[in-house]
Amino acid sequence: MSEVDLKIREMIALGVAYSLNCHKCLEVHKQAAKAAGLSPDEMNQAISIAESVVDGARNLTKDVAFKLFGKEVEDVRCCPVGSECCP
Repeated sequence: MSEVDLKIREMIALGVAYSLNCHKCLEVHKQAAKAAGLSPDEMNQAISIAESVVDGARNLTKDVAFKLFGKEVEDVRCCPVGSECCP
């Protein structure tokens, strides 16, 4: 695998780990991304792209829920905003 391929692979892995909320995967792939030569900016870009995809999917799901149930879905969290779990 070439260096470029490895960098792209780790950017994808970071994005997937972020979108799956896998803290361990993020830690592992951050180290692998560093070893593959990704800059902090490239890592942040991967996370930003993943966040955009997750947000887009969430918004579409909210639209479907509104159509199905006739009202906005409440933002329900398992813990208070600002806590370690739900920052």
